[in-house]
Amino acid sequence: MEEKKFNVLIVGKGSVASALSRKFCENPIINDVFITDPSSSKHVDIREDDLTGLLKFVIENDINLTVPISDLALKADIVTFFQTNGQLIFGPSKESCEITLNKILSKKFLYKIHAQTPKFGIYNKVAQITDYLSKSNFPVIIRTAENTYIQDELQVCPTMKSALNFIDNLFIKGETDVLIEDFVFGNNFTAYFITDGYSAIPLTTVHNYKFKKDDFSGLFKEGVGCYCPDYKISNTIMERVTKIAHDILNALDLKGFPYMGILGIECVETGDDRFFVTDLKHSLCRHDARAVLNLFDDDLLQIILSCINGYFSDEYENIKMNDLSSASLVLFAKAQNKEIKTGDGIDDIDFIDVKKSEDKYFTSGEDILTVTKTASTLTRAKKYLCENINEIYFDGIEYRKDICDKIER
Repeated sequence: MEEKKFNVLIVGKGSVASALSRKFCENPIINDVFITDPSSSKHVDIREDDLTGLLKFVIENDINLTVPISDLALKADIVTFFQTNGQLIFGPSKESCEITLNKILSKKFLYKIHAQTPKFGIYNKVAQITDYLSKSNFPVIIRTAENTYIQDELQVCPTMKSALNFIDNLFIKGETDVLIEDFVFGNNFTAYFITDGYSAIPLTTVHNYKFKKDDFSGLFKEGVGCYCPDYKISNTIMERVTKIAHDILNALDLKGFPYMGILGIECVETGDDRFFVTDLKHSLCRHDARAVLNLFDDDLLQIILSCINGYFSDEYENIKMNDLSSASLVLFAKAQNKEIKTGDGIDDIDFIDVKKSEDKYFTSGEDILTVTKTASTLTRAKKYLCENINEIYFDGIEYRKDICDKIER
């Protein structure tokens, strides 16, 4: 009997969608993978929050599984909408993933479940903010509810003056609530889990580079590069983070909002098996998606179907990961509409924000692409990453050069 072929729709774009598509395509029972990304060869030209349009596409094109990674789609509650219409979809509902989409709700939630998180305050008046800052230890991180990483803005504020200037700018732009938290120095890492809403199984840990410049200055971003697994993370820390993952799931389940999908718990390790939880993620991040998936040795499709069909906790005690190491780097652009040229044989690129025209790619946003290499050791992965970076060219290219051992350009 011929094995059933699967068609998959990924609702989202950029390097995460690209990395997921590549991983799905490794499975021989996957027929086609469609993506709502203009740079994809299987581009679906439908808005990520047009749920009716996406449902119509799924039905008309015999899509067997939908995987939403887009904030817009999740905020529109694509998961509940598709489930109600009898479609297989892997991801968290709007209610369950609010703690990953709204950073103020996230901070309150972490505090409620007693997860150790940096000291914070939430205010909407300048006088309150000034009073809070006068008693704070600098530097501090300033966030808004939904825009954790604000493009072209300083977010880690080293002084009272820089913090107040930044906050004034936020209020001018129409923000109302401001989250201020202590900046914690240490090893930034993310622990990723797959969950059906009740059981959470760890995938790997990722060491995150967050400052855009080599000297730990410039913009503080979601990530500008990474390596994984993070060899600095002890078993003790991982056990504690896993407990936090279960605490998160239990709290959401008690509220009637079980969380299914990928759950990322972002932390800062400060030494002696101590750490703070700083953020929650509803999917892999653009700087680490391929790095993580390159270590994945299990059947991603079957794991997803197991979660959807309620068999996950019975069928899986762990996820098979290989013994390799990955290193990844984000490339930025100073200028727009510049052609991106790569050397022959470079297939470890995932585009973040580019324009495609006649099989050529051009810079579009600030964050352009990620390059990922995986090898038997981290040293080798960084070496190969360095070699690939030297074969990528576009005007105004920028990246952190200290992530690799040596970059000659």
